[in-house]
Amino acid sequence: MEIEKKFFNILTENEINYFAQLEGVLSSVDELCCLQITRTPYNYNFRIAPSLPKYTNNIIEELIKFHNLFSIRLDFSKSMKTCAAINFKLSLEN
Repeated sequence: MEIEKKFFNILTENEINYFAQLEGVLSSVDELCCLQITRTPYNYNFRIAPSLPKYTNNIIEELIKFHNLFSIRLDFSKSMKTCAAINFKLSLEN
């Protein structure tokens, strides 16, 4: 799995743990996918490129299960199926 992080400063322990667990969830479904994480002042933007289109639905399902465990709300993009990439935002504001 390839992970690219953009505009990161020093990470908190919680952020390090979250990204490690997210990597584990994604690797369990598609170990060859690519993940790009971009930090903005207000949120994290995630872009996941599955290695094959058949993994898209499974990745989405596992992302929802994972984030529901922690009661984290995700904002998925509307064009996931057409662009062959999964995009979502995780707000840094409570």
